[in-house]
Amino acid sequence: MSIKKNTIIEELGKKPLMVVGIVKNIEKTLIHDIENLSNALEFFREIHWFLVESESTDNSIAVLEKIKQNYKNFDYKTISTSFVGETRTEKMATARNAYLEYLRKQISDIDFPYTVIADFNLLNNKITKAGILSSWIRSDWDVVTANQSGRYYDVWALRHPLWSPNDCWEQHSFIRRYVRFPESAITFSIRSRMLKIPKNSEWIRVDSSFGGFVIYKTEYLLMESRYEGLGENRKEICEHVTFHKQLIKQGARIFINPSLINTKYTDHSRRMTFVFTSLRFFKNSKKLIRKSI
Repeated sequence: MSIKKNTIIEELGKKPLMVVGIVKNIEKTLIHDIENLSNALEFFREIHWFLVESESTDNSIAVLEKIKQNYKNFDYKTISTSFVGETRTEKMATARNAYLEYLRKQISDIDFPYTVIADFNLLNNKITKAGILSSWIRSDWDVVTANQSGRYYDVWALRHPLWSPNDCWEQHSFIRRYVRFPESAITFSIRSRMLKIPKNSEWIRVDSSFGGFVIYKTEYLLMESRYEGLGENRKEICEHVTFHKQLIKQGARIFINPSLINTKYTDHSRRMTFVFTSLRFFKNSKKLIRKSI
């Protein structure tokens, strides 16, 4: 390990880290996720956890309570999101705002200079200590987000002036009106954005990204900002995009770190592989042929 990495570890080891996230139906996976993330983040002095659970249909709450009894510095909150409306993004924004509320009441950015927001349900199964440490090789960032060793999957949360300047699903709805095959609209608006970013690429500055694992300078999570799951005309929007738009107005610099690999494939990116794309194409082609006969 280089002298610089030793220095980084020494400095980060002086402070605790906060990890927050939202969870649902994590009965069988949460302990594995916590152990995996704890190993990758072990160079911090200690790790504090706060998770927001909502609408689980398994024994998630019992698992959370058991972990709270056995893990130091672990807490959680259970909320109902059924009252906020029917859309998925409304519910997710409500749950995410619950951990923002907790952070703003319970911690300071002096005591906790960095906060991780992570996905669970085994979505960070490839995260490593080396990948996380690579985020401190440079210092000109306020938010660092993950990459994947397969195709980059989280294009709905992504905003970049050239790569992904707009909402991929809005674009999909527009293109779908003008193409015969549904898969063509998917390819134009979504699959084409799922680039494979080499691990040794230069960092990519973005207006928004998530990717399942993000390191924030805590000061930006304590500012006046909220997640919002609905836009104009009550249209569903990605809650990360609305949140990051507010952070950028307050000066935040957001990057994708290509070396910060957290997984290879997710359900989103796996459905965009050649095999799955071909199967959908032929399935939809048969439907169109039957309709035309």
